[in-house]
Amino acid sequence: MSREFTVAAVDIRLRGVDSLGDGPPLLFLNGGFSTRRQWNRVIDRLGGGYRTVTFDGRTSGGAGTPVEYAVRDAIDDVDRVIEATVLRRPILVGWSHGATIAVCYAAEYPEVVGGLVLVDGACPVSLLDEAGKAGVREAFRRSGRLTRVTARLGGAPGLSPRQRAEVVIATDEVNGQLAADFASLRCPTAFVVGSGGHPEASRERTRMLRAAARAEADNAQVTVFATTTAGRPAHVLARDADIVAAAIHEVARRTTRLAVR
Repeated sequence: MSREFTVAAVDIRLRGVDSLGDGPPLLFLNGGFSTRRQWNRVIDRLGGGYRTVTFDGRTSGGAGTPVEYAVRDAIDDVDRVIEATVLRRPILVGWSHGATIAVCYAAEYPEVVGGLVLVDGACPVSLLDEAGKAGVREAFRRSGRLTRVTARLGGAPGLSPRQRAEVVIATDEVNGQLAADFASLRCPTAFVVGSGGHPEASRERTRMLRAAARAEADNAQVTVFATTTAGRPAHVLARDADIVAAAIHEVARRTTRLAVR
């Protein structure tokens, strides 16, 4: 049994699904521009042992289009959903952009979060220099026509190409400042990081893995649970759902162990 819910923010409405299960609660935070459906394969592999909550965030297009995107608003959205669904110490499972928001939220509200599973994101390193930022803006500018076509065909228009570029850039900037947040975390935290792809992506993955290893060294609660060989970031949840599910099981086990001490 599950129920759909809607949470009103100032500029958008967040729509989600709560499985209402009796197991440990999981709150899934989407990758940038993705919807809650991205988690279906992972949730299927969990075997029904958890209460799962998914929602379409402000970057997905399914929540309505905010005037401008801000990381602060995305963090506050997590708080709104937790309050609306009455989740008690949920494990936040975030992919890419969602992983970054998960760490920011857990560092700000340590008493609320039971654990973190960070999938191919939130590694405390910035990957974009000024040329890289310009490249991101140009890539999304070129994708603008496809975005408009998708909207005309009935797809959610979501953010504009300019807004999408700024989401990527803002997330990268926040990642570069996460070292102190990781050092302060008090909940079990597991990284799942992709390691495959073309040579340029492999160099980025190496930097991400090194940053994750530093976070692991600075805080005993943080572990690099697994690396995957998915060739592209978008393939991690599709091809490695079993690994992500295993990371969730591990963090849930560690969270339960801490609770009974």
